[in-house]
Amino acid sequence: MSASRVALTLVRRLGLGLSIIALASLALLLSDWKHRSPRAGIPRVAVFQYNSNHNLDLGVRGLMDSLRDHGWVDGRTMEVRFFNPEGDVGTMNSTAQELVSGKYTHVISISTPCLQAVAKANRDGKVKHIFGVVADPLAARVGINPTNPYDHPKWMVGIGSFMPVGEVLEMARRLNPRLRAVGLPWNPAEANSQSYTHAAREAAGRLGLELLEGNVENSTVVGEVTDALVARGAEAILMTGDNTVSIASDTVLARARKAHIPAMATLPPTVGHGALFAIGADYYQVGGQVGDLAARVLSGEDPATLPILYQIPKIFLIDSRVPAQLRDTWVFPPDVLAQAKDVSAASPTGQHKEVTR
Repeated sequence: MSASRVALTLVRRLGLGLSIIALASLALLLSDWKHRSPRAGIPRVAVFQYNSNHNLDLGVRGLMDSLRDHGWVDGRTMEVRFFNPEGDVGTMNSTAQELVSGKYTHVISISTPCLQAVAKANRDGKVKHIFGVVADPLAARVGINPTNPYDHPKWMVGIGSFMPVGEVLEMARRLNPRLRAVGLPWNPAEANSQSYTHAAREAAGRLGLELLEGNVENSTVVGEVTDALVARGAEAILMTGDNTVSIASDTVLARARKAHIPAMATLPPTVGHGALFAIGADYYQVGGQVGDLAARVLSGEDPATLPILYQIPKIFLIDSRVPAQLRDTWVFPPDVLAQAKDVSAASPTGQHKEVTR
C-alpha cells in the first residue's frame, strides 16, 4: 500500500472518530441547554430571600406550596431560581440589579430589605415585582400611597404583615403584673425594625413599661447587647420581626435563659426553643398569601390594577414549661391557656389556634 493511500485511510478513520466525538458533544450541549435555558413562553421567576432565618424559610415554603396548588410548577409551567445573599447588603443590591437585567419576567421578594433593593433596581419597571413577608410596606418608602392601596408603582404589588408588638407587651403585663422594664435589641438600619420599635415604644408608654433599647449592627453582637440590656435592669426580652435579631434568636434565648428572665416575641418559631410566648404571624400562611397573589399576576392580572394588601394570619403560642425556670412569677391565666397553643403539650395535628381578642 502506497504511503498516500495509508495517509488517506488514517484521515478517514480519524475523521470518523472526530465526527462521533463532535456529535456526542453536541448531544451533551443540547441536553445541558435544556436545563440552562428557560422554556419559551413560560414565566421566568426569581425568588429573592434576604437571609436564612426560620421565618423567611417558612414564608418561601408557603409561597412555593401555594404556587404549586395554583398550577405553577417549576420546570413545567414556570422556571424558578432562588437567590439568598445571607444578609450581605452589597450582595443583595448587586443581585437585585441582576434580577431586573432581563433574565426574569417576575421577581418575588421575601423580606423588607429585598423589597427595597428590588424596588430601587426596578425603577423602570423592567420586571413584575411581587413582595411579601414585609412588616410595613409604607416604611420601606418604595412609592406606596399610605391612603390609597391602589396607588403604587404599576409593576409592583404585595402584602404587608405587621406583627402585633403591642399585643405582646399587653400579654406580658397580664402574665406578670409586676413587670416594669423590657429589653429590646434591634437594628436601626432596618425599616421594618424601625416600625416595630416605634410600635413597642407607644405600647410601653401606654402600659407604664420602661423600654430599654439596645442597637445591633449585625448578628454577631446580638448576644452582647442582650447581656447589656439584662445588666441595665431588663426583666424580660422582646424580639420583634427584626431580621438581624431573628437570625440570632437562639443567642437571645440562651442569654435570657441564663438570666432567668423570659423572652417573648412576635416570632412563633421561637416558642419551643426557650421563649415564654409569642403572638405573631404564621409565616407559612403569610407565604401562602403571597403565593396566592403571585399566582394572579403570573396568570395575567395587571399589578397596576391590584391593591397593596395588609393581612396577618395570627397565632398565639406558649410554653408552659418556661415559668418554672424564671426568677419572677409568670402565670398563664385560664383564659390564656384556652386560646393559646401550648407547645409543651403533644399535638398530633400540629395545628395552631389563631389569637381571638
